[in-house]
Amino acid sequence: MGIPSRVSGTAAAEGLGEPLGRAVVRRAPRLLGGRPVYLYEEGFVLGPGARVRRWADVTHWRSTVDVIVVANERHDVAWYTLSHRHLLRFGDGDEQGFVLDERQVELGVTDAEPPENRRMRSAVVDRVRQRVADAQVPAMLDRIEHGGQVAFGPLTADADQVFLPGGRQAYRWADLQEPRLAVELPDFPVPASWWLRPRDVPLSLRCGDGRHTDLPAWEVVNRGALVALWKRLNAR
Repeated sequence: MGIPSRVSGTAAAEGLGEPLGRAVVRRAPRLLGGRPVYLYEEGFVLGPGARVRRWADVTHWRSTVDVIVVANERHDVAWYTLSHRHLLRFGDGDEQGFVLDERQVELGVTDAEPPENRRMRSAVVDRVRQRVADAQVPAMLDRIEHGGQVAFGPLTADADQVFLPGGRQAYRWADLQEPRLAVELPDFPVPASWWLRPRDVPLSLRCGDGRHTDLPAWEVVNRGALVALWKRLNAR
């Protein structure tokens, strides 16, 4: 990853730590091109102006995986694009979105990309998610341990359980498996219902007794903190 000297100098001066990867900012999520964003352990630098934001200042974080299937003019070759889309809001009200880990794969053809490359990109996504959660979870734990609740978009949680939208049903933390994205990719040939239809993958909540709920991942605010909170409460 080539980092402009101005960006690396700014990151060093601000104490952002080791570089993690590069993302892009776009006027619309599914356009091509865009301004680069350089991700670091403690935050990111938005080029070319070298503006710095820190993960510790994020108050609301939305993320999803967009899956878009397209075809050539004859509809005899199809491919999909897969990208992690993020939108962060900071304590001062500012918002910043970026796209990370975007790639295009042809359906029906073996993906020739080395597995280690995919693992490296996935690790960057996981690290960003973890750094944001590290800053958010202590205050959430303090709130629920004093009898309060915390919200994750349509979900609400207290020290014992996660309430589903509407508040009439709940899953106990102890019964809940780790919340995960359910990325569904079509088999080849692709059904007509998939053509040119962007899909926000669901976040899947599953219990050991077979109960489960799927929610659009983009609607679940601070999903990384939800997972981190689940881990902390189940480690007790």
